[in-house]
Amino acid sequence: MLADSDSGEHIPVATTRPETILGDTGVAVHPEDPNYQRFVGRKVIVPILGREIPVIADEYVDREFGTGALKITPGHDPNDFIIGERHNLEVISVLDEAAQVNQLGGPYCGQDRFEARENLWKDMREAGLVIKEEAYTINVPRSQRGGEIIEPMVSTQWFVRIQPLAKAALQAVRDGRIAIVPEHFTKVYYNWLENIQDWCISRQLWWGHRIPVWYCDECGKMTVTREDTSVCAHCGSKNIKHDPDVLDTWFSSGLWPFSTLGWPEQTPDLEYFYPTSMMETGYDILFFWVARMIMSGLEFTGEIPFSTVFLHGLIRDENGQKMSKSYGNVIDPLIVMDELGTDALRFTLLVGSTPGKDTNLSLKKVEANRNFANKLWNATRLVITSLNSISPDTNPSPDAFDEHKWTLADSWIWARTQALIRDVERLFQNNQYGEAGRQIYDFFWSDFADWYLEVAKLQLEVGGDRAYCTALTMLRVLDLSLRMLHPYIPFVTEELWGHIKQTAQVSFPDEVQGWQDALIIASWPEPRKQEPWEKAKISDFNLIQDVVRAIRNLRAEKNVKPGQRIPAMLVSEKKAHILLAQASTIAALARIDQDRMIISEHLDSKPEGHVALVVGPVEIYLPLSGLVNISEERERMKKDLAETQTQIDRLEKLLAGPFAEKAPESIVQKERDKLKYYLETAVNISAQLGALEE
Repeated sequence: MLADSDSGEHIPVATTRPETILGDTGVAVHPEDPNYQRFVGRKVIVPILGREIPVIADEYVDREFGTGALKITPGHDPNDFIIGERHNLEVISVLDEAAQVNQLGGPYCGQDRFEARENLWKDMREAGLVIKEEAYTINVPRSQRGGEIIEPMVSTQWFVRIQPLAKAALQAVRDGRIAIVPEHFTKVYYNWLENIQDWCISRQLWWGHRIPVWYCDECGKMTVTREDTSVCAHCGSKNIKHDPDVLDTWFSSGLWPFSTLGWPEQTPDLEYFYPTSMMETGYDILFFWVARMIMSGLEFTGEIPFSTVFLHGLIRDENGQKMSKSYGNVIDPLIVMDELGTDALRFTLLVGSTPGKDTNLSLKKVEANRNFANKLWNATRLVITSLNSISPDTNPSPDAFDEHKWTLADSWIWARTQALIRDVERLFQNNQYGEAGRQIYDFFWSDFADWYLEVAKLQLEVGGDRAYCTALTMLRVLDLSLRMLHPYIPFVTEELWGHIKQTAQVSFPDEVQGWQDALIIASWPEPRKQEPWEKAKISDFNLIQDVVRAIRNLRAEKNVKPGQRIPAMLVSEKKAHILLAQASTIAALARIDQDRMIISEHLDSKPEGHVALVVGPVEIYLPLSGLVNISEERERMKKDLAETQTQIDRLEKLLAGPFAEKAPESIVQKERDKLKYYLETAVNISAQLGALEE
């Protein structure tokens, strides 16, 4: 109601918390609202209490919402507090820390907020001050732990004037001293710091760094000191009290990069480790922690705390939902580590991650990586057994490890290892740690364990220099693999590396002479320039792999017993010499009877009753006449030809687009090689299909 009117003029306002009317110190209307312009600058009366408060004009008011007039309670609403500051309104807090009305609440003093709400509304209704009541849905903030309704309350706190610190932190990123990965989070960082407000750093918590302020009961002044004190710095009185508040957790955490190194003392650790190179954390605390570390580092040391901020995503459940106790989908890492292993969980989180992207965690993935740890263990045990088979008295030829005397498998695994080291280094430089881990995983499981170790068993049986060279190759490749895997699987790799070193010291003491005492301090594999022979050896052995896979798949499809050795005919105009040189390897891995294995450059006529396979430039004929259905064989080959053509179309489109210009040359060349392979395969399948149709 207007204080200077006898006609009963009033301004209607709405509220969902009637008890806060007791703390109203103003009514705001929009300056362009014609309904209320005549009231601006006048006084209205607070219901029940009779206190006069001003009518103010503020653009914050939404004319289309509610009555178009807004009651202002600076002591119990954060938005109202800001409006009150703009218009110098009085701040009245009518609720105490127990959520009871204090002495400023008039007749409702001592009542609980909800009790006061009912009583005040009842009194207003009886006084004819209630215009309308209606149900209204609002969001009510509640405590995460106890569920209590949270009420805003004005209190005296310690603040940091943050704009100067934010300005310096912004400049550090803008001028390139600090890089944020992924880059798109740089805009988020800018937005936060450009719109930052002064920072309240005092907290009413049980534990933390105490605010370094003491209050004197004698002179009423404050003593601020870095050291604990028992006397007032102003009057010398001992009647002082330490501020009970503690520093905001993020304020304390922001000191971490340098306070852990002995700062403010200029310690050797601080000099050596500060600033560091990379800060890795979740994107959700880019502002809460990372920005505060940057601001504090620049303010207190004059230097940036780190040069790169690497942001990973959040860990969600396998369905992509955020883990929550209320959802019942929380995965306890301690339980997972107990059941499946710490390294398995660690590897799953690292390899399944992409910078800035959330990760869905499935226990099946952890189980798969537990199996990978077992694979590591079994492969290492095989290598150790092989090393033990080499007598310490072995006197190999001086050129036993000459690359020109390596088998194709030796050359291939060494070339693949060096290619992997180069790829991992490139991926690390581009912060693609998940992809790097996946490539190391694929290399060890497939290339080394599934292929090379199987061939190595055959080579070890030969004895002499061949066995010595093979064992040394196994040792070197395993050593490099464990070094690359160590950041991902530190516990298993450290244990295995120790066993490898201990075993190798007997048969290959010169090889391990320069090894460190522990893998964690061992040197990282250095990328080597690609040798001219590497690409050809990889291509040749890949062909052997494809031939073996094709025969294995057909045997499985036709249910040929695993132990049954069958004849085979391999024909290739371009690669017959390679097939001849690797005949024993192909026969052993594909379960072929080598005595009945024919390899030639040409074939005068297609053998009857044989199943035909095409692998790039190689035609394979297997005498499985009793198991062959001509109609089914024709359909299988048509399906193979269609799939091959699909790959050809995809690769031709890829190589004709921007990929060929933007991607690294080595990556583009791999795709060109694939296209060449599929083109050769398509030609051979078409020829085989044509012969089958005749």
